[in-house]
Amino acid sequence: QKAKKKNMAWLQLIVVVIVAFYAAPSCNALPLEVVNILKDGSNNNSSRLIDFGDRQVWMSPDEIDALSRAGKKANFFDITDHRNKAKLTLSSEIPDEPKHQELVEGYISLLNPTAIQSTLEHLESYFNRYYTTQDSVDAVNWLKNEYEEAAGTRLGTDIFLELVEHPWAQPSLIVTMIGSGDNRDETVIIGGHIDSTAGGATSKAPGADDDGSGSAAVLEIFRTLIRNQFKPDRTVEFHAYAAEEVGLRGSQAIAERYAGTGRDIVSMCQLDMIGYPADIVTPIGLTNDYVSTALSTFIGKLLATYTKLKSEPSTCGYACSDHASWTAIGVAAAFPFETKFGGHNPAIHTSNDLLARISVERCNEFIKLGLGYVVEMADPVQ
Repeated sequence: QKAKKKNMAWLQLIVVVIVAFYAAPSCNALPLEVVNILKDGSNNNSSRLIDFGDRQVWMSPDEIDALSRAGKKANFFDITDHRNKAKLTLSSEIPDEPKHQELVEGYISLLNPTAIQSTLEHLESYFNRYYTTQDSVDAVNWLKNEYEEAAGTRLGTDIFLELVEHPWAQPSLIVTMIGSGDNRDETVIIGGHIDSTAGGATSKAPGADDDGSGSAAVLEIFRTLIRNQFKPDRTVEFHAYAAEEVGLRGSQAIAERYAGTGRDIVSMCQLDMIGYPADIVTPIGLTNDYVSTALSTFIGKLLATYTKLKSEPSTCGYACSDHASWTAIGVAAAFPFETKFGGHNPAIHTSNDLLARISVERCNEFIKLGLGYVVEMADPVQ
């Protein structure tokens, strides 16, 4: 009798699969439970559920690594652990125009133009910063030490650091500058990702542009603010995300945590690839999809006010960097990118993604943009 019931259950399952197959245009459009069975996702703990926006597919780690092929910026979420995202209900007020020009321009005049080069030289010295490797852990710990050194006597008073542990080896890093004004419970975020890839843990991936450049810029923005004794009204957080290259896993975990605790996040700006090409004439790409239109418009005004760079609209496609993790939970997010999407650095995700192939001068223009963003969005305490 038990054997008969078991055979009947299998028969019913086969019928469900057949019906779903003919009802759907492709395997990728099948119900998740059926895709799970067909891909062995239910029986293979290493399989991950990948969301491409128009479809969701169970994939192996090797298949996921293959998505980040040479020269290509991938655009997908790994939603295996994040299928029921909480959303924040926010009423962020994005400024219409910059209003702290004198202060920001003073900070820019004191910017150390060679500091980012030293940071990038160190970051590209690791064999790779792939999220499962010891090198990736060492890189985050090194970055943490740099923030601690820069914070100086403010460390432990209004500057705090947190290593966010994940189920994989590499942690994410959150550096918090506590607001000193009435709006200290509101938070402004600027971030980049600290991992790199060229196809997996055994491939050399210096990741100077992707995304050593963004992580180094965020550090230099922090250093410049500290040197100038900046005290914000709102709280400011500086993020370095783990595991961006395999589906925005680090930033998703942090965004989900913030959504779960009801954090008041005013805005998020992602710096991911800011050094190519080796000039400051080529316009940057101002991402116009899966972002906040109001914040992106304001970023464009900051660009015109504080930098030598021009911009043009750019469509990157769904989840192409960590800003998407914040958009997904209802936060106003922006993603200024090194060029219009598709014209970016062709050496990313290879062993040739080196400092020698990008422009320190171009990176410094993004640092100016980041300084403007933090000061204008967080407001200085008078």
